[in-house]
Amino acid sequence: MPLRANNAGPDIRGSTSSVSRRKASFSEQIPARLPSVADNGADVLADSLYITQGITLGNHPDTPIDNVRQIVEGNFTDPPQLFCEMMYLSTGSSDDDDPAPLVWEQLSRWIKYEQKVEGDGTRFSKPHITLLNIQSLIQLKNCIRKGTVLLDEKVSTFVQLVERVIQAWTDNGSLSADQNNYVKDVLYASKLHLIDGKLRRINELQNDDQFNRRGSHLTAIDSDVSHDPKANGNGDNISVKSDSSDKFENADTRLLKKLPSDTNSAVILVATVDALEKPLTAFIRLAKPTLLYPEIPDHPVPAKFVFIVLNPRDNYQNETVGIGRTMGALFADEIFKKVAFHAPQKFTIGDAIEEFLTQVVAIPPGKCSTDTRWEPHEESEHTPRNIGMLYANYDDPFDDNLDEKHHEINIVRSGRICGGLVDDIKRKSKWFVSDFTDFFKGRLSQSFAVVVFMFFANITSIITFGAVMERALNHQIAAIENIVCGGISGIIFGMFSGQPLNILSATGPTLVFEKILYDFCTGYHWEFLPFRFWVGVWVAIYLMIMVVFDFSALVGLITRFTEEAFATLISVVFIIQAFEKIYEIGYEAPITIHPEEVLHSTCHCLLEDTGPNGSSIVRNLSVGVTRCQELGGKPEGLQCFFKPDVYMFSIVLMFGTFVIAFTLSRFRTSRYFSSKIRNSVSDFGVLIAIVLMTALTHVIGLEVPSLKVPSSLRPTLDRPWIIDITNVESISVCFIAAVPALFYTILITMDQQITAVIVNRKDNLLRKGYGYHLDLFVIAILVITCSLLGLPFYVAATVLSVMHIDALKLQSECAAPGEKPTFLGVKEQRVTAVLAHVIILCSVFLTSLIKLVPMPVLTGIFLYMGVVSLLGQQFIQRIMLVFMPIKHQPDYTWLRNVRMKRVHLFTLIQALSILGLFAVKYAKTISMVFPLMLVFMVIIRMFVLERLFNHRELLALDDDVPTFSEVMTAPKKTVKSTKLKTLNESGTETTALKGADDDSAFA
Repeated sequence: MPLRANNAGPDIRGSTSSVSRRKASFSEQIPARLPSVADNGADVLADSLYITQGITLGNHPDTPIDNVRQIVEGNFTDPPQLFCEMMYLSTGSSDDDDPAPLVWEQLSRWIKYEQKVEGDGTRFSKPHITLLNIQSLIQLKNCIRKGTVLLDEKVSTFVQLVERVIQAWTDNGSLSADQNNYVKDVLYASKLHLIDGKLRRINELQNDDQFNRRGSHLTAIDSDVSHDPKANGNGDNISVKSDSSDKFENADTRLLKKLPSDTNSAVILVATVDALEKPLTAFIRLAKPTLLYPEIPDHPVPAKFVFIVLNPRDNYQNETVGIGRTMGALFADEIFKKVAFHAPQKFTIGDAIEEFLTQVVAIPPGKCSTDTRWEPHEESEHTPRNIGMLYANYDDPFDDNLDEKHHEINIVRSGRICGGLVDDIKRKSKWFVSDFTDFFKGRLSQSFAVVVFMFFANITSIITFGAVMERALNHQIAAIENIVCGGISGIIFGMFSGQPLNILSATGPTLVFEKILYDFCTGYHWEFLPFRFWVGVWVAIYLMIMVVFDFSALVGLITRFTEEAFATLISVVFIIQAFEKIYEIGYEAPITIHPEEVLHSTCHCLLEDTGPNGSSIVRNLSVGVTRCQELGGKPEGLQCFFKPDVYMFSIVLMFGTFVIAFTLSRFRTSRYFSSKIRNSVSDFGVLIAIVLMTALTHVIGLEVPSLKVPSSLRPTLDRPWIIDITNVESISVCFIAAVPALFYTILITMDQQITAVIVNRKDNLLRKGYGYHLDLFVIAILVITCSLLGLPFYVAATVLSVMHIDALKLQSECAAPGEKPTFLGVKEQRVTAVLAHVIILCSVFLTSLIKLVPMPVLTGIFLYMGVVSLLGQQFIQRIMLVFMPIKHQPDYTWLRNVRMKRVHLFTLIQALSILGLFAVKYAKTISMVFPLMLVFMVIIRMFVLERLFNHRELLALDDDVPTFSEVMTAPKKTVKSTKLKTLNESGTETTALKGADDDSAFA
């Protein structure tokens, strides 16, 4: 008979009267039972198929779903992981004379997803999502509502558990006395688990009598279980001793390592037993997790739940197994699991099944069956698990957690002198010690690999910018000054900044501004370094003013639109610089288009000598180029400068380094090798690429250009390290420096803070808080120091900082089969940045080692950083959509909410803004206004886009942007009354009012 809707159900239209009626009557009332196939008593499985079923959908007060909601919200800590095993009773092989013995065979297991025993009992299947049918869900709910439920049973062995269940069945009349022993024999039957590719008893090679039936568990429990009060706050957790006992010899140690230490187990026993008159069901929750191994489950994991279904017949095909699979899927559900752990009464567990039904998604018949296997796709966006369902046509009057219609502002002006700086210091000081100790937590290989990676990446950038500065500033600042600045600035910033994950380095915008300052001084015939010192003084003053008056809060106006524009600019600059460096090698070793000219133009040395009468004699010597130059001669002929294959080999080195580094960075998610090997290889991927390509260079033997590192620690010019700050033409020069310093301050602030905002994205799950004001304070000190020493000004480099974050990302060590490692956050510490910059400072003394690395190899790392940083941006995803047919477009969330034409319009505006940044950056005449262009980007987002797009579209494509007044207006101190719901000792809920700035509570 088909299931019918409950017409007597509550009105859900949302009126006040209907809400009152719902509040008054939500007790489950089962109508009179229709004639059943077996009419000799209650049948919890057949009855649910013939009796009209009511399903509650609303989550209003006093409903089953509201009960679930109260339990979930009243227990803040998540329950332990559940390892679930399902076994089915079958008849084993038999001789001709003896009847077939009863054995329990393992069918499936769940940790998060289901794994079936397949391949004729030789292997577990790939993890897949359990697909359920509605009949099994309804029957299981009836089993909990009408069947036996035992909560917080105090048993220590499987024997005691069976005795307690038999007694409960006998007491409620479900089991007759003459069938007690038979049911016991069924439950005591041998348990066969999948071990080493075969269904067998655990430790079956030992004496069978030791593990047979009733006495098997006492020995195991007494010798191998210890109560560990430290593992759980109330001391009710049980841990298994990690000794070499042969009782645990069959345990899968690799699987156990992936499970958290406090994992509990749930065992499902389902069987079709013809001798019974009616079904027997029992749901048992043990008072304390108890080790029932080696009987159940197949691993030494303490058991918390046992569910038993003994069915005399299947009302439909695979009914009994289907009920067991449904129970396994429920144990894997986070909401049901939490209710099962904390439910005070049996009916609440039935309420959890009711709530589970409201979240089930139905599939049209014929599209798939419960045997279909859906592999989990963890890379897709995870939708949070809701509790019940809310009606869409009105607000729930009993819901105190309605979303407020305002946007969250991460940083606002404090309104106090140095308030933001003080708050940053307070926020970061409590983490200061852990910022050093966290370096040694987790995988040490990851930490040391990041140090090596950041050293090579930053030293390449520093020396490259140093060479450019030497040409642009006429040797005033060169590679040695950049190395010293990188070391000093990086160490100080890493030690004392608010956001040490930012990596300081030379940046393109600062280089442009240094050139502008030099040209300005050249035009007036001023000394560059003294004038630059006074510019630095004014920059530090401006930065201090921003810190003192909390103007750093303006960073709250920066959204993804500005972040991506700036990050795209810097990433593309990295890629351009990589190709520029490889192109420059072509000047020293050009490609030979006409090799026959080289063959006919031999190399000879022209050496001028003085004859007896004082005349000049030119000698033509056949010596090598090096010897010729030692003699003071001039090498001539194309063969003197012929370097075959150097340029093409440099291209091979650059792209080879890029491909190896990029591939190994993705090797972490590979299906090959163990997770430890994959993580180690991925951590050292960049170093492996450098070593392999460097080794290939020396094996080939071609003279490929290497990194040019200064060999001594002295300034490029013949000058002392301390700048003579009085060497200015007049005192007015010191005040004139205030004008360019203002533009320089805007540039430094935007460069630093935009990078910090990108690092602090919510996607990175940083937990130690931000420190924008403290960062600017440290930068101001560094500007003064570097100005006095004649060093360049370093700020946070976007690409290097992003790569630093990516290299320090943490993945969960404990992952269930089929579950991809969860992103846990970032290893937030200071040591990687400090150590990398210490090595940079010492690189002057490591010249012989650094020169072994070819320049094209380091150029490949430049290319790798630029490409990886670029591919992680939504802007690039939207660019790709332009060339992608609709049927092949990925299922991005923002595409669901915004029309494609509007997406392309947003992308076009952002692309034009990026092109504007490029134009200003590379145009010498207007490059000074580049800092203002970054401010202009914020203005475009705040005013132009707000008028072209509606609020919903902007939230999908960008972040919500607050108003200027919201960021710069100090929050007012208000006293907010909040309801505090507590449970007294008797379990009655009491409500207290507490003020936001008052520690007292009034009942």
